[in-house]
Amino acid sequence: MTSLPQTPEAVAYALLQDIARAEDVDLAVGPGASGPGNRKWILETFSECLKCVKADGPKANPTHGRSSF
Repeated sequence: MTSLPQTPEAVAYALLQDIARAEDVDLAVGPGASGPGNRKWILETFSECLKCVKADGPKANPTHGRSSF
C-alpha cells in the first residue's frame, strides 16, 4: 500500500507521470521550453488524466470470490 493520498488528483498525477515516461517527456523542463513537456502539454494531459480518473463509466467486477455464472 502506498503512503500517498489516493484522491482523484493524486491518481491523475501518477497517470500523468506514467504517460510522460512512456512518451519520453521531461516534466522538469524550464519555462521557456517548446518541447512536449511545456506548460500547455502538462496542463492538457493532466486535465485528460483527471477526466479519465473521474469518469463515471462501468466499473470492473471484482475478480475474487464466487462467480455469478
